[in-house]
Amino acid sequence: MMDKKHDLLDILHLIYVMDPMCSWCYGFAPVIKRLAAEQEGTLQFKLVMGGLRPHTEQPLDEHMKEALRHHWQDVEKISGQPIDYDFFKRQGFIYDTEPGCRAVVTMRYLNPPMEAEMAEAVQSAFYAQNQDVTQPAVLAAIASQFGVEEDAFLEKFSTEEMKEKTLQDFTLARHLQANAFPSLYLLNGTNLHLLSRGYRTYDGMSAHLQRALGKLKDQE
Repeated sequence: MMDKKHDLLDILHLIYVMDPMCSWCYGFAPVIKRLAAEQEGTLQFKLVMGGLRPHTEQPLDEHMKEALRHHWQDVEKISGQPIDYDFFKRQGFIYDTEPGCRAVVTMRYLNPPMEAEMAEAVQSAFYAQNQDVTQPAVLAAIASQFGVEEDAFLEKFSTEEMKEKTLQDFTLARHLQANAFPSLYLLNGTNLHLLSRGYRTYDGMSAHLQRALGKLKDQE
């Protein structure tokens, strides 16, 4: 009979470090969704909120808007993901990514199977629909699409527990040295393998993952 402790260490995890307000993570969304679906039953999928600009307090100025616009145009061109550029008409917008990250963490505790869907929905709301996902009411409306009452979401979202759990994700991201988003890792027991740091196409990412899985199989 296989030792249970050894069996647990052999479970493979695909760890995805992202921020729902990161443009390249938005571009990467179809790639990671397809990979996670293909590996269902083979790899355990885990999201970690990276914290791109948590607790930002200064509004975007025109120089920062212009820099963002160029980044977003690159994302749209390379990934094909739609972007609503009316965002840049906003005045005084504070690009604080902590609420969006905390919304995903909150869904993790209220309806765990919908965590990844929540992350994708926050991305789409921000980039494709020009919604202000720094606002709790907007995030609660998004959460209601996934079987969570808005009041229940807001109550949980505002707790110190969820703020602390979100901070723990940020700390884990730093521990993983995920200094660029998206970052993708393969965890085999206690061995961590960096698969990708930054955006990759599906073909490139899939091939890289298959090579990594093949190496693990050869080591058995």
